[in-house]
Amino acid sequence: MNKILLRGRLKGDQIRHLSRLLDMYYTPTEIAHEIGCTQRQFYRVYLPIGCPNTREDNGRVWINGTEFRNWYLDIYKKIRLKPDEVYCLACKRIVKFQNPESRKKGSYVYGLATCPLCGKNVSRAITNKREKNDQSQQQTIS
Repeated sequence: MNKILLRGRLKGDQIRHLSRLLDMYYTPTEIAHEIGCTQRQFYRVYLPIGCPNTREDNGRVWINGTEFRNWYLDIYKKIRLKPDEVYCLACKRIVKFQNPESRKKGSYVYGLATCPLCGKNVSRAITNKREKNDQSQQQTIS
């Protein structure tokens, strides 16, 4: 089964702020301020897993903005699940979606199964089609 790297994952706005980074050297504090995370995240997560950086003799760390952006987007790729896979929130892994039981709540249809590794319930959306509202499609004549 696949293990997903969760530590250090940025949120949507923070990922969009990566495009602000220029081809120049930043300190971890400057780059963290630019993308909206903490300096601590750089020292505890990114540098230990191989973030491209340069260290001076006195220990100061410099990170190139475009190299960091390319490295981050390569390490934390968007994950697409196959139709027979589901993400287990308890195991933090992608598991096979075996023998799903179809359930419906309003117009939301989902499948419910048991994780083969930990035994917890896992679910996956099947469809969420809303019924069309006839009033919104009619044009009012005034």
